[in-house]
Amino acid sequence: MSIKFILRLLLLSLGVAVLDILYFYFSNETEQSWYWFSLLFYILLGLIIGQSSHKAVQKKSNSDFYLGIMTGTGLRMLFSIIFIAMYLVISDIKSNVFVVYYLFLYLLFTIFEIYHLVHKLRTEKNSNTGNATS
Repeated sequence: MSIKFILRLLLLSLGVAVLDILYFYFSNETEQSWYWFSLLFYILLGLIIGQSSHKAVQKKSNSDFYLGIMTGTGLRMLFSIIFIAMYLVISDIKSNVFVVYYLFLYLLFTIFEIYHLVHKLRTEKNSNTGNATS
């Protein structure tokens, strides 16, 4: 996994954290810890699944490539469902705003990962590194 991916992931996370701080400053949100836990969850998930997805890009066969990418996407969805289920079971206050925020994070980090995968594939295709997926 490249250092560019990690830095961009942290920069994206920092931008979301700034938006969180502004939201908490102007609102009366009572369960701020769930917002921070979800952001940390997506940072860690992005690092782990991003690493496995970048390894899948370097696979020689198309079936290994598709298996790696689809497994990463499926795991992201599965872990996201588990996290939101834990929130709904544990939390005393069921906030619709948090659920929308959480789904926004899911979409944002998924788009971020897909963008980097497409960019990496396009770069490898142009450099003719011998990737069988191009």
